[in-house]
Amino acid sequence: MNRDESVSRPVALVPEVHFNDGRPCVYPSEPAGGTWIGLNDAGLCLALINWYAVPVRPVNGTISRGTIVKALLKARTLDDSYSTLPLLPLNRLPPFRLIAIALREHAVAEFRWDQDVLLPERKRWTANHWFSSGLDESLAQAKRGEVCLQEWKKPHAGELQWLRQLHKSHLPERGAFSICMHREEAATVSYTEIEIADSFGVMRYHPGPLCYGSADLIERTIPLA
Repeated sequence: MNRDESVSRPVALVPEVHFNDGRPCVYPSEPAGGTWIGLNDAGLCLALINWYAVPVRPVNGTISRGTIVKALLKARTLDDSYSTLPLLPLNRLPPFRLIAIALREHAVAEFRWDQDVLLPERKRWTANHWFSSGLDESLAQAKRGEVCLQEWKKPHAGELQWLRQLHKSHLPERGAFSICMHREEAATVSYTEIEIADSFGVMRYHPGPLCYGSADLIERTIPLA
């Protein structure tokens, strides 16, 4: 996952292992404590993206979307995670799309909140890409989707090094619509990958976009139950 944010936003904290109601999980953090991606010991992976195509409706007492992933990391299955969502104060949350991948179930789902309705959608257990953009989201999806389509035709597509190259890609040109995104006021600010290796879940994190330098990825590991 590439995280695209305002360049004025505070730098996030690197991933650490936490215990959520006794369940081991790993995630990076905002300085205020929220997160946008996480993995727990049940092999449940959650990733949150803003839903810019839906206009944000002013709400008194809006709370951060960063609370969502942390709350759902208590879950063990997709159904558990979905049943937890209505327990959150959704009426105070801006629009979002939450991607949930459950290793044990070999299942993928996307939960969409448009500030009126929570929409669940099961996906096929196959490779997929999700994109969001604060600048013409539909155009960003189209351009990045075409890049991914072409990259899947290359040898070793789907392997880890291929994935990293994809997330540092500036195709078709470096700018607002490349996968590694660069605008004057916003940019890709970090990269996170999750790998299941034997009976362990591994999260690797790169502060800053992958196209900047060749710093080693920060790695954290949790055992899977």
